[in-house]
Amino acid sequence: MPCVQTRDSPCGTGQRQDPVGAYCGAGFGALVSGIRSAQRGLLLLTAHRAKGLEFDHVVILNGGWQHLSKGEDGEAPRRLFYVAMTRARRSLAVVTQGAHAFVEADSDCEMLRKIEVPRRSDLPEPGQYQLPDMGAVDLSFAGRLPETSPTLAAIAGAEVEDPVTLSPREGKWLILDAKGRVLGRMAGNWAPPEGTSLVSGKVGAVVRWRKSDNEEQYRTYIKREDWETILPELVFRKTVAARNL
Repeated sequence: MPCVQTRDSPCGTGQRQDPVGAYCGAGFGALVSGIRSAQRGLLLLTAHRAKGLEFDHVVILNGGWQHLSKGEDGEAPRRLFYVAMTRARRSLAVVTQGAHAFVEADSDCEMLRKIEVPRRSDLPEPGQYQLPDMGAVDLSFAGRLPETSPTLAAIAGAEVEDPVTLSPREGKWLILDAKGRVLGRMAGNWAPPEGTSLVSGKVGAVVRWRKSDNEEQYRTYIKREDWETILPELVFRKTVAARNL
């Protein structure tokens, strides 16, 4: 079962202290409260890339903490984990399944969540469920729009889990919200899985993209320094004709 440790309020530590042992949280919901008012979107990066940066809310995923790079001493992973922890200004959560390399179990900061694995019959067929993917979306679409574009207002009001659908226009697939407003566009080389139709879609993530993230030859078309981009989460189903083949 995964455990989550947060860094919102002090808790007793006794004689032993783990890296997060000086803090505990009132709940995982506090982790994301008001996050879009100050930091819009979700930033995924390694602990190495996070050095020198700070964020209001940080979630550290488990995996690979005991791996040693060439020439590193045995304490290097612990120091790197400390770097990841200290990037948080307001709240810190450490997520793990089973034992963690540096976080002691059975502490007062621990919250357990039982995960029920869905039955195979409840899952879409392979290739018919698409997670949010930055490579599947035209990341610069909103950056090329004028300030008066209704798409920018629609993106600003979008939230994760909001329903979306796709609409083909001029050889490209547009991402539409429940009101039919354009939220973005899929990448030029993207296409639905062959022989399927869209069953459902929702906003899977909202990421912030910058003019400097684009290759230099394309920056001349960008009208702003940074903007938000919607990444959809999509579920497809084989059509009747495809199932009968």
